Amino acid sequence: MARSANGRDIAAFLQAAASIAPPRPTAAAAEPALSQRSVWYRLMKLTNLINRPFFSRFAARYRLTINDARVLVTLASIPEAAAHELCGATGMHPMNVSRSVATLRRQGRITDRRDPANRRRKMLRLTPKGAAVCRSFVPDMDRMSSFLLASLSPLEVEFLSRLVDLLVDRLESVGSRSGLPQGAAVKERSSHEERNRE
Repeated sequence: MARSANGRDIAAFLQAAASIAPPRPTAAAAEPALSQRSVWYRLMKLTNLINRPFFSRFAARYRLTINDARVLVTLASIPEAAAHELCGATGMHPMNVSRSVATLRRQGRITDRRDPANRRRKMLRLTPKGAAVCRSFVPDMDRMSSFLLASLSPLEVEFLSRLVDLLVDRLESVGSRSGLPQGAAVKERSSHEERNRE
């Protein structure tokens, strides 16, 4: 989070953004020009575009799925972690983490040991083979992030970072079972049941 001068800059930026933002639509107003659904679709497109170089360059070459790569990169940034900690660090579903761990262990790219303090807990870490694979595509990830963020000023990067943190915190507050807030989960289930009745 920005501090001192940066903090004042962020506050000024937010005030300026608020001053030029369009007024909130009234009940009688038509659909807003920038709908939440539109923003959501564009976020999904951004995610796909960020991941696209991985699929074209590394997936077949290293026999990795994008989830396998996420596990490798996460373990490269910390000495070791349990599977549930990988879920928290990556935002991946536990089943996907479990599948990637099984694949990477079979490929000799990760290994595990029993936690002496909790014998039921397995601590995962990269093997030299896994670290070598990870090192091969991390530079391309760095180039992609540099290319993407070069179009933003330092203040905009800081602002984007704070927005991303807000969105991550918001989604992490949702139960992991449905991935939706309680009201939305109920609404989705009702819509699904209505479609089945038709």
